[in-house]
Amino acid sequence: MSEIDEAAVHKVANLARLHLNEAERDTVRADLVRILSHVDSLSSVDVEGIEPLNNPHELSNALRPDAKDKPLPTDDVLNLAPATHDAWIAVPKVLGEGS
Repeated sequence: MSEIDEAAVHKVANLARLHLNEAERDTVRADLVRILSHVDSLSSVDVEGIEPLNNPHELSNALRPDAKDKPLPTDDVLNLAPATHDAWIAVPKVLGEGS
């Protein structure tokens, strides 16, 4: 197993939208090495003749049937929202520049 370099830690942190200081980067690097070492050890497990298991329980579709229900009044919903704009719930921008 190869060592995790600074670029790999930076890439993983960037993908996770984490801003790490030097100490945190060292901790994350050590954690990644342990995780990848564990995953690597799984490749040595003999699974010859073992059928794949998609779910440990034999389940059928356990969803309830759709039922039409009375919607909440718009004013009640808007009063519960932390921020509104006209008749809409205002939320912080999550996509756009810098994403």
